[in-house]
Amino acid sequence: MEKEDITIGEKSAEVWLGRDTRPSGESLLRATEIVVGSILGSVAIDIGILTTPQLHWMVRAKNKSLKATENYYFDNMSASFRFLIDLIPMSGNNELEMSKLLVDGANGVGGQKIEELRGFLTNLDLEIRNTGRDGSVLNESVGADLCRKKRFCL
Repeated sequence: MEKEDITIGEKSAEVWLGRDTRPSGESLLRATEIVVGSILGSVAIDIGILTTPQLHWMVRAKNKSLKATENYYFDNMSASFRFLIDLIPMSGNNELEMSKLLVDGANGVGGQKIEELRGFLTNLDLEIRNTGRDGSVLNESVGADLCRKKRFCL
């Protein structure tokens, strides 16, 4: 704080906290809330289970005084995705030809969040594997872990 010339106690500070689905997430969250709460003028805000990109996007939105909710994140991402899709050249019959998009959620929060994002996307054949909803272990023999260890990707 001295190095960055940050003054304690003059202003209030919100520290937004998100976590993933690992069993340690809840205890790490509680410990972080205690640490943040010990800093004069600071308050920890638990914004729930999120992906890292969601948390980063929401903090940036909050800092720019924009809507910083998960639904607004999904609205924003789906609009950006539709914009990119619109850049794909049409086929000869003036129709967009799209194949299936396969997403490996690595049994983590990303798989669960892409399921939610699917509701914001239209006309997309999306197959989501390894969402973690069946109790499977995060990253175990799926996703990047599978590609790295087995040199095999879906």
